[in-house]
Amino acid sequence: MASYSEWESVRDTIASEASKTVVVLFDAPWAAAKTKIALSNLELLLGAHRTDLVYVRVDASHIDDDDVIDLGVGELPFIQVYTQGTLVAGLDATDALVARNLVRYIGWHAGDNNAVDNGTVVPAVDYAKLTSVVDAITKGETDFIANCANVSAAIWDAFHEAKRPVNWAGFYLNRPVENSDTRLLVLGPFHGKPACKRIQLHSGVCGAAASTRLIQRIPNVHDFPGHIACDSASASELVVPVLVQGDLIGVLDLDCPELNGFHQADADGLQAIVDLFANRTHWDSLTLPVRNLPLEPHPEH
Repeated sequence: MASYSEWESVRDTIASEASKTVVVLFDAPWAAAKTKIALSNLELLLGAHRTDLVYVRVDASHIDDDDVIDLGVGELPFIQVYTQGTLVAGLDATDALVARNLVRYIGWHAGDNNAVDNGTVVPAVDYAKLTSVVDAITKGETDFIANCANVSAAIWDAFHEAKRPVNWAGFYLNRPVENSDTRLLVLGPFHGKPACKRIQLHSGVCGAAASTRLIQRIPNVHDFPGHIACDSASASELVVPVLVQGDLIGVLDLDCPELNGFHQADADGLQAIVDLFANRTHWDSLTLPVRNLPLEPHPEH
């Protein structure tokens, strides 16, 4: 386990770190047994590979009790998440669902395969050719349905041309729900088997990409807390947020039936594809609300 840091220095870190999320674990020596169990369940989320965030431990027994209460720290061990100096979440580290709840704020490390990066052992997608195709089919077209449909088809063809076993490629779009402040990821154009129609913004890999606005490259979806199994054959996944001027439009989602199905070149290449067509597409129709229907149950691993 990481060594303790003094709260005063952690507070300075929270204030100074504008580009990274800060995760603070409050515990104490007398809670060591519970802390050890909690951290074993969070190892894949908070391991040394998480260079994209700051993770620190604080011995709450060295902080005045009133100050602990003022900080909003609950029963130890307790996790707080800070983004741009602001507290965004407080979580009971012993909760059985803590990993699922935490991932919506910190996501999965976009550059971590937690295994070998398959960039050297799987055929490379020709992203120069794919970029040229996407440029041609979206140039002069602003309709989001037309562009999402053609882009998903082009991506599907590019992966299969490279003999890469992708079993789903398509979009989920950020939509408001009528008579509600709720927003959902609603199924858009895609290639593959029928998929989950609506996903909450904090659920599954797509929800993590939407809520963190970071690429989620998952080498083994069975390791991802709360993974939504729209297709039980999927073993790895890559989700790229679609952003226009900082606004979340939706996500591009790809599934693969093999472990470690995507590597960093795919994340980089598809990010460039998304940036290319998203900025020439009109998304105004996404402001139209969808009907408020009961969410379908999603099978989870």
